[in-house]
Amino acid sequence: MSVQDAGELARLHQLIAVHEFPQTLPPAALAGEACVWCTSPADTTAVELSAALPWWGCLPCYFARLAWYVTWYDWHDHHESCAPCQQRRTCHVGHGRRILHQQTTGPADKPHPTCFPCRSPLLPAERAAPLLWHSPTTFAPRLGYTHVRCLTERPGSR
Repeated sequence: MSVQDAGELARLHQLIAVHEFPQTLPPAALAGEACVWCTSPADTTAVELSAALPWWGCLPCYFARLAWYVTWYDWHDHHESCAPCQQRRTCHVGHGRRILHQQTTGPADKPHPTCFPCRSPLLPAERAAPLLWHSPTTFAPRLGYTHVRCLTERPGSR
C-alpha cells in the first residue's frame, strides 16, 4: 500500500464512512457497541466513522476497506499517467497493481470485479483498467472496472 498524506487519508476515511455502510445494521452496531461490518464488540482500537453517530469499525474491517481504496487509486493513478496503459498495451506495472487491488476485494467484502460497460466478470487473463465516473444522481465518485476491449469499443464511457 502506498503512503498517503493526511489530506488524502481524510478523503479516503470520508469515502469509507459514507459509502461503506451495510444496507442494514444489527442492533449492537446501531447502539455503537459493535463494528458495523463484522459486529465484533467495541474495544479501544475502534475507528470512529461519524462524529454525530456512535458508529465505528474494528481495525481489521476498516483497514481492509482502506486497502481496497488505496490499491484502487494506486492502480488508477498509474493507469492515467502510463503511456503503455493509455495506449492499451501490456503494462506489467499496471497489471501488478490490478492484482494487488484484486487481492483486497475479499477482505473488504467487495464482489468480484465486473466490467462496467458489459457487466461481465474480469477474468485474470483479460486486460482490464480502473474506471472512475460520477453518478448523475448522487454526484459521488464511483470506482469500477472495465475490460480494455470494452474501453476501446466505447471510448465515451471512460
